[in-house]
Amino acid sequence: IALAVFAIAALALLRLDGVAVATAGDLAARSGATLVAQNAAALIETDPAPPTLGTATSSVSNGGRRFALRQTVVPTGDARLVRVDLLVAEDSGVGDRRGGRARLTLIKRVQ
Repeated sequence: IALAVFAIAALALLRLDGVAVATAGDLAARSGATLVAQNAAALIETDPAPPTLGTATSSVSNGGRRFALRQTVVPTGDARLVRVDLLVAEDSGVGDRRGGRARLTLIKRVQ
């Protein structure tokens, strides 16, 4: 009986370790996606030219990972401002976006 209890405890610890490793990987991907979104926002904010209205996609490499960046620029009720939505997702390289995701919205003055 003691051996069975020990085996169950060992299996539970192995499963817990697997969950911890998966969580750590997801956290790293999410942190990378957030960093990519913040970098893109900084570039938009510091560019004197207004961003182009519409949706644009690009691929960014950061920290040895590939990320897909989608930038959507729409006008606001105030003609002097536009809203920029950034969505970043880790790109597996097969067109499938998984793992870390980040979303960031900012308002930029255009006039």
